Amino acid sequence: MRRILLACAVLFVCTEISFAQLSNVANFNRSDITPDPTMPYYKPGAAGNIGIRSVWVTNDLDNDGKPELIVTDYSNNGRVHVLEVNGDALEIVWSSPIITTHSSGSGSTPRWVRSGDLDGDGKGEIIFPVSQGSLDYEIQVWEWDGINDDSYILATVLEMNAFAAQGVGNFRTNREVAMVFDVDGDGLDEFIMSNRDHSVYILGISGDVPGFGGWQLEGGDPAEVPVNSKSFSTSHWHSIPADINGDGNLEIVNHMWNFWGFWSIKPTGPNTYQYPDTNQANHYVEFLRSQSVDGVSYMGIQRVDVDGDGKDEIAGIIYSGVSDIEYALALVSIPKDADPLYSWDPSNYVILAEKQWELAGKTGGSFWGIGAADLNNNGREEILIGGSNDYNIVAIEYNGSGDILDPANYTSEIIFSNGHYNRFSSVDIIDSAGVIDTVAAADNESPFISKMYAGSDINGNNKQEVIVTYQSVVDSVKYTYKRWDGSAFVTDSVAVRWNPDQTTVWMLESLVTGIRTVELPIISPDDYRLAQNYPNPFNPTTNIQFTLPVDKKISLHIYDMLGNEIKTLISNEEVARGVYEVTWDGTNNSGSAVASGQYIYTLKYGNFSKSMKMTLLK
Repeated sequence: MRRILLACAVLFVCTEISFAQLSNVANFNRSDITPDPTMPYYKPGAAGNIGIRSVWVTNDLDNDGKPELIVTDYSNNGRVHVLEVNGDALEIVWSSPIITTHSSGSGSTPRWVRSGDLDGDGKGEIIFPVSQGSLDYEIQVWEWDGINDDSYILATVLEMNAFAAQGVGNFRTNREVAMVFDVDGDGLDEFIMSNRDHSVYILGISGDVPGFGGWQLEGGDPAEVPVNSKSFSTSHWHSIPADINGDGNLEIVNHMWNFWGFWSIKPTGPNTYQYPDTNQANHYVEFLRSQSVDGVSYMGIQRVDVDGDGKDEIAGIIYSGVSDIEYALALVSIPKDADPLYSWDPSNYVILAEKQWELAGKTGGSFWGIGAADLNNNGREEILIGGSNDYNIVAIEYNGSGDILDPANYTSEIIFSNGHYNRFSSVDIIDSAGVIDTVAAADNESPFISKMYAGSDINGNNKQEVIVTYQSVVDSVKYTYKRWDGSAFVTDSVAVRWNPDQTTVWMLESLVTGIRTVELPIISPDDYRLAQNYPNPFNPTTNIQFTLPVDKKISLHIYDMLGNEIKTLISNEEVARGVYEVTWDGTNNSGSAVASGQYIYTLKYGNFSKSMKMTLLK
């Protein structure tokens, strides 16, 4: 992460103690910290495999008035974190527990995360998958506890084989994308994800969770919809809600990994859905079948209204392994007022743009993340595709006239280049005959935008934003110090420090004059520093120093070795970011002197805390 600059802390006074910022405080530098293997975004030995694969912007899950992002993390067998906007940074305020019940593997990282309210109780939920290596495991649903800020409890899980008795195959928990949305308008969110039997199931929760509520099949039950599991031999990949015929009603658009295939489901009322009659024409199409190119939009498909007419188009980046169209942007447009179940025809498809890295003068590249937003406020949404160095975000926009399936009526532009990357995961520092040569070693980091969230407003200024996150970021740098002994270079020491230029989250904001880009550093719980008290052992007083990277409500308590509270030095008080110290005079909350012995002092901040021991000698 980048350095977090500390503003001058104001003097904070309460009835019991007073803080004074140290006179020699410099910039808080995370690169000075030796990484802790349990920390977010730290995975030793896996350079280039760190970063955020998926991001989702929530609707204030805990009702505290602060916007939140939920992001995935590759480290510690894979988990998710809730990031809350705190000034000019994002602070990790909650993390899903480290999973210890299965070993790590490529499929163990949650590939997607969503928020919602599946049981309709008004408490925000965090939904994400867990895999066992490359095997399916479960979907976890964490719900705000309804009382405390940033506090979530495990409300329910969806086992991979939850509906096996009904003839439903395993749900795929290592897919890239899923959908949580109220598609039938009944006030409860539904959940659609991929299944290994190639079917598309619409899941919901009946009742309250945690409690007596449970999962139910709202749509796709093979006993009621036999065409669901028998008619598609292709692999279901992603479903999204979209109004593809412009009649004001949402359809469920299903994307299949077989020659870039599509079909749809029509919600007809609460918990009722119309699946297509597979005997009718145009109920399913594989747009790349005629070219014999098997492909999929790996990071998901995107709803977009390219001409602002209220009818949604479907866009996707083609992943196929075929160089001619690899990473090309394709668009599907169903005719207005057409039957949304039976209008999947090859004529409704076009490849809009290819090899968009050439805009940056590159001869090769890749694109993964996709989004849509009207960033220039002209009433038409641009299709946004996420790349890497020098072409991080390319916007493809319809010009406003002519056939929307004609590529000639679109323009492409790099709206976010951000070409400062070229970092290394290891550096050799060599003393050659008294001259220090710094040699950047192998393993360049190559950050790319795996996914994005378009259309947010996390700073509340009524301007559209796009939140982009990066994968393949080096979390730490290995420094090897060597010297020349007259015949060979000898390693003196090796140190691992945080990458001082680690970048994971950026915000693009729509302005009248263009696009404003803002880097949003992530504040980890480990960025709060609690130093060893001094002197230690002590008599009669000692000083406790702590560092806050952001403004925060904190508490500082003294406990005996049995866990009994002895002294409250700070009680849930708002303190400006900075470095502080407080003196403890060896008395308890009643003002009486405590006995000699060991004590524990604990700094509490949000859902996290840090503690250290100290010794009083008399």
